[in-house]
Amino acid sequence: MKKNKLALLLLSSSTLLLSGCNSTTGVWDKFTTILSDATPFLKESEEWEAYSVKTTQQGIIYSAANSTDKKFVSQKMDTEYPAAIERLSSPFAITSKSKEDLAKENQGYRFKYNDIMTVKDKNTSATLGYCVNYDSDRVIDGKIREVSDEDKIRNSFIYVAKDKPISVSTSSADFIKVMCGEKFYNKNKI
Repeated sequence: MKKNKLALLLLSSSTLLLSGCNSTTGVWDKFTTILSDATPFLKESEEWEAYSVKTTQQGIIYSAANSTDKKFVSQKMDTEYPAAIERLSSPFAITSKSKEDLAKENQGYRFKYNDIMTVKDKNTSATLGYCVNYDSDRVIDGKIREVSDEDKIRNSFIYVAKDKPISVSTSSADFIKVMCGEKFYNKNKI
């Protein structure tokens, strides 16, 4: 998870260089704004890391998702995924115009689920969440948005908690390996 923080820092530095900032003061101001705006996402990432450690230490079991589980995941992804992407991306949208463009662009996700596994508390058998492997396309005006092969979202991972909002913090390989197990990860990775 510490890699996520470093990646965010490097990404924000790259964004500033590419944005054409021509003064040291301007670059520093934008950089500090990005870091300040990214603080909630970094906190969210740390909270998910603690969740995965605590949950797995208490004991979990896995089972195949049934139709009710799959419907829950589908509804949750449809309603919460755009907000999760916006939380990750919004610190890099500095102007109000770029924030509007981001909100407009962050729509129309269509998911295909390759594998969904239920995660349950070992002691109570209560469902805690779901390990999900999915493909995603963007549908705009009823048509799939064409993107390069490198930009296609295929065999991606995310953990969908039963009682928490979806977070892209749960999509890293490290998180998935801890929360969902190496077997699930290796079975579904590209």
